Amino acid sequence: MASSSVDHGIGGTDTSSLDVLHPEIIETRVLAKLDGRSIASVACTSNLLRTLCNRKSLWRGICNSTWDSVKHPLVQQTICSFPGSYRSFYNDSFPVLCSSRTKKGGLRDQVKTRELISAVDIHYEKNPVHSKVLVTNVHASSFPQSLFCVDLIESNETVEMPLKYEGDENKCMLKLEEKLTLSWIVIDPTLKRAANVSSSRPVCVKPYWDGTSIKVIYATILSGDSCGIYKTEFVECRIVAIFGCEEGKNIELRKLSFCVVDMERTRLKGEKTLRILQEAMVSGQRKKRNGEAKEVYSKYLSILSERDVKKRRQNMLYSVLWIITVSFWFSSPFA
Repeated sequence: MASSSVDHGIGGTDTSSLDVLHPEIIETRVLAKLDGRSIASVACTSNLLRTLCNRKSLWRGICNSTWDSVKHPLVQQTICSFPGSYRSFYNDSFPVLCSSRTKKGGLRDQVKTRELISAVDIHYEKNPVHSKVLVTNVHASSFPQSLFCVDLIESNETVEMPLKYEGDENKCMLKLEEKLTLSWIVIDPTLKRAANVSSSRPVCVKPYWDGTSIKVIYATILSGDSCGIYKTEFVECRIVAIFGCEEGKNIELRKLSFCVVDMERTRLKGEKTLRILQEAMVSGQRKKRNGEAKEVYSKYLSILSERDVKKRRQNMLYSVLWIITVSFWFSSPFA
């Protein structure tokens, strides 16, 4: 008996049946409803689907539906300059950065870029709440030695959130921890790469020191020693959001900032921050999902705590040795 092979496509169907459908229908009615990971799998099933899955229009639609900030003209122009356009941008930005060390030597020489673009999107219960694009001039003469910090919210600006504060601080913090997601994509137009420095979900939610606000932290832990910062093994990409709370009213986003902090809890300056971000864009590992971000952050805090204990013990030992030395000197007949 003669045998024949059949090429199976989406859901195990014969891909020859796809030939009767117009490519635009497949793209807009089928592929456009899939996420990036699913599209990558579908592309392996047939030549037709591989061609459709590589279309710029498809990936532009996916990016636009994922991040409102991508629709900004400056971001669109920058993405189009990427070697793989929107698909390259999505592959860089959708998976969050992994906390494991980047490969040393991924970026041999620092690329002299003129600016960094921050594309930020906030979602509550998966609904877009706020998006903004901000440009940081890294070509300024003062940038290398200035403390790096990107403030997204102006001093006189607030963003109302779809969450009413009912007077229960713990309940409000729990809702923020479970339902508030944040994406902070840093784009280097010269390097033509991007990276999402946010943990997506909060790693820490706690009361703010002023007694009327809540502090939400998003963080990604990256390698520091691969970038020539020898005093610290890891660095923290820290995004801090401050929400003002008034009973009976919706909470308001009052501050939102991004900086990079070393293991001494010191904010890094522009030159080192730029180097770390560029290294992460080129060599940083990405993860499709980041459900363990809070656990990773907790382990990182434990490492910092152990370092503090060790440092206090060393300082105490030095103090004791100094006292013994001084006492011996003054008790010596030659003193």
